[in-house]
Amino acid sequence: MKTANAGLKHNSRGDDLSDRVEALRADMSKLMESVSGDVSEGLDEAGRQISRKTRDAHSAATTTVINHPLAAVGIAVGVGLLLGLFARKG
Repeated sequence: MKTANAGLKHNSRGDDLSDRVEALRADMSKLMESVSGDVSEGLDEAGRQISRKTRDAHSAATTTVINHPLAAVGIAVGVGLLLGLFARKG
């Protein structure tokens, strides 16, 4: 008779463990959904900030070139010469 009772205790423990594992899976699923949403929102915000910074940099560069055209041409020539020298050596 002890073996029959021991088997029932073992099965109830197994069921309890199974229920706990299922609860843990459900909790992990909820956590992953929450984290995924937070990451998605963060990436969207980062994309908007990058877009704003890009527009600001483009505007600043355009204004600088308009205000100092000779300096802009001189810089472009210098960069072109450096790239040409590196390309020849490579």
